[in-house]
Amino acid sequence: MKRIISLILACLLALSFAACSNGGGNEATPAPQDANAGGDENASAAPKPTEPPTADPTKPPEGDPQAVPQCTLAQYPKVDGSTANIPMAMALVQLVTGCTEEEAENTINFSTTDFSYDALNKRDCSMLLVYEASKPTKERLDPENTFDMRPIGLDALVFITNVNNPVESLTEEQLRGIFSGRIKNWSEVGGLDQPIVAFQRPVLSGSQTLMLDLVMKDVPMAPEDEILVSSTMSDVIVDIAAYDNSANAIGYSVYYYAQNMYNQPNLKFIRIDGVEPNFASINAGEYPYINPFYAILPKTGVDQMAKKLVDWLETEAGQYFVAACGYVPYMRGLDLEGK
Repeated sequence: MKRIISLILACLLALSFAACSNGGGNEATPAPQDANAGGDENASAAPKPTEPPTADPTKPPEGDPQAVPQCTLAQYPKVDGSTANIPMAMALVQLVTGCTEEEAENTINFSTTDFSYDALNKRDCSMLLVYEASKPTKERLDPENTFDMRPIGLDALVFITNVNNPVESLTEEQLRGIFSGRIKNWSEVGGLDQPIVAFQRPVLSGSQTLMLDLVMKDVPMAPEDEILVSSTMSDVIVDIAAYDNSANAIGYSVYYYAQNMYNQPNLKFIRIDGVEPNFASINAGEYPYINPFYAILPKTGVDQMAKKLVDWLETEAGQYFVAACGYVPYMRGLDLEGK
């Protein structure tokens, strides 16, 4: 985690913020949540690190009309959310309070996606930086009517396999076949004559929610006695890399985590219908499995500093901050040259 925060601290976001200060920037519209356009770039190598953002996201810009809210560390609201949003949460508390990295790290205790929705519902925290809740949590809490949900960024469900696996691209139908258990051998999708070992995530994980909603839809996943479940986000990546020292495993994670928080050099992303998951294809809405993540407040009893933070994250300056932390911003039309 310290390595990730150090990377964020080394970034140069001042040019982007300066554009906001000068009244620049293009008119922004929300990015599409799903699309099926394609391309055919080479994805045989291991995932390449996203180019670092262009300035330090923990330092507020001078003279920015969309001023960053400021408060002391003692006044800072308690924030919960998803594992993949921890780097943003740490950068945000440093930006707002001027605290050190160590102090910021001590404020962050994220309980993971679905548990954080429960925490906000019980007012154990004041705001969330979080991915979409699972179906059971939605049915129990009715988030759209219980919470004030603001999309602030985009992430994508990505599929990971060993670099030695010759399969570079799969269709959406092939993915459903693999994870439903209908397709059992890599030779059925253009690979070697090897059994497919498909890893899943627990039902109350953010990536499993995306898998069910974006990929499987109405197709049931393979039964429990035919699957391997990786408990944590890091586990699934380790499991794919280590499984039997072979190239026959496949699993999934969210793009930000697999690319920036737990990148492994012996793994690669599978293209979907020829489209490689990367910052550009997600920002353009070309990659098919895109979903927003949110800053969320309760609808009643709102902490006013938390509201200021959420409001700011929706501004153009706040969206440049999201990009500076290595995430794909929800707002379209930003000058993200070099991303």
